[in-house]
Amino acid sequence: MSNKSVLEVPGIPCSLVLAALLSACGGDGKEPPVPEAPVAQAPSTQALAPALSCSTGSLQAGAVGATLTAASLVTASNGTSYCRVDGHITTQGPAATSNQVRFIVAMPQSFKARYFFAGEGGSAGFIPAPDEKLLAGGYAFAGSDAGSPTPGLNWMFAADRTKATDYDQRGVHVSSATTQSLVSAYYGLKDAANANRKMYRYFDGCSGGGRMGLVAASAYPDDFDGFVVGAPGLSVNNQVMFGKVSKYLIDHPDAWISPTQLQALDAALLQKFDGVDGAVDGLISDAGKVSIDASMWALFTPAQQGLLRIVVDGMNDFGQTYPGFTLGNPNGWTAFMFGATPPPWSMNPADARLPPASYLVFDSTSRGMFGPTYDFATQFSFADSVDVNGWNAMYKNVYPASGNIRVANLNPFFQRGGKMLFWHGTADNGISLTDTQRFYGDLAAVQGGQAKLSQMAQLFEVPGTQHCGGGIGAQDVASQALPALVDWVENGKAPTRLIGNRAAGAALPTRSFLLCPSPQRAVFRGGVANPGGLDVNKAENWDCKSS
Repeated sequence: MSNKSVLEVPGIPCSLVLAALLSACGGDGKEPPVPEAPVAQAPSTQALAPALSCSTGSLQAGAVGATLTAASLVTASNGTSYCRVDGHITTQGPAATSNQVRFIVAMPQSFKARYFFAGEGGSAGFIPAPDEKLLAGGYAFAGSDAGSPTPGLNWMFAADRTKATDYDQRGVHVSSATTQSLVSAYYGLKDAANANRKMYRYFDGCSGGGRMGLVAASAYPDDFDGFVVGAPGLSVNNQVMFGKVSKYLIDHPDAWISPTQLQALDAALLQKFDGVDGAVDGLISDAGKVSIDASMWALFTPAQQGLLRIVVDGMNDFGQTYPGFTLGNPNGWTAFMFGATPPPWSMNPADARLPPASYLVFDSTSRGMFGPTYDFATQFSFADSVDVNGWNAMYKNVYPASGNIRVANLNPFFQRGGKMLFWHGTADNGISLTDTQRFYGDLAAVQGGQAKLSQMAQLFEVPGTQHCGGGIGAQDVASQALPALVDWVENGKAPTRLIGNRAAGAALPTRSFLLCPSPQRAVFRGGVANPGGLDVNKAENWDCKSS
């Protein structure tokens, strides 16, 4: 499993599959805290062999309400043999239409009673490839297109509200229920011999996949036992913020900031603030301690300064708010928000003027909600309260589950003993780290404080990492988080640390990162002066300490 798997979409350029956003306002309730849940019983370590043959005829009875289209034994490149099953579920309404939610489940010949569902970023819309490492580890692997027909960053399918409902919440639910039933049937988990055998169910997703996870835990608290939630799209206004940046650039093409200028800003920030987090290591771990000073503002024209203030300060328009982005690594803003070239942009790759992800997200979402001819560039004004508040309200109407994520909605999931491990890069260039920090703080308040929350949910901030990956930070957080979550769910051991890793690059050495559960932070033992010459690139030279 890798962080990249949640963002890469077959056939879609990576430059267009950078964001995977969104939904929801969160954390406004003050409901009573959730009582502590009992520690889960550890599963048997005895691996299970298939009880049925790998064929649609043998397995169809285990997929009531679904249509199995293919089933065959496959040998992975690592030698693992597994049964791959493809199928779909037909859904109805709320429009007078039907839709198909396509799914896959891959079941190894040696099963350790663990089920993994891969959440998808962006507009979903594709069948994820089975993770061979997980299959070799005895996991059953499942995923679906969430009922979306368009991979990448294209939400125009929402014109059909049946498809919108599937993408919003129903698609993951019906596909996970079906694939879990198939796994149970394939290994005979309901047989008398396995009466006491529990199958543990895990979900992992980043960005839009993180949104999927929070919606699943809120709307269907019995579907999974544990979630890895990376950089989740928590707020409707993340998309509105994207629209505001794009509209500003469309109206002020001279405000466009080039990649070279962003590199200069990044270098200036690093030169001044590299040591404020207690280590001189080529990155800013605590982006909350840095700011743009007068000399840095002077690098930009007044129009460009206006654009930067939107990105850094966030939005507060007619009661619709969204926090600004951190200054951990501004280089990433080109692909997500500014584009590699100034407007006017073109959707024709041959023109070499592709729009940034921010434009694609807001434009296609707007067209899906208001109609295919709706053009926010000419029909939407951020100076008009009707436009701003109307967009927010329409999103919540079309995507009610995603548009109304609340911390209190997670209570039933936590009450039944569920665990949730959040992670978010401090240099995220697509979803504001500050918004996840806000949500986590609200969650702590509802659950009776940080100490109690840490037995149910934890947040790990990842220095230098951009949106779900990229940047100069750790690139394998999701794959490191899963075994920690498994130990927590199955053995009751809450994670006290993670180790993330970065491979060597052209200008960067190999590095391991100590990642600490919030509010703790990793502190370098050598300090800024580092008189003992400790290697900042080794996690063993860092400690988790309360900030």
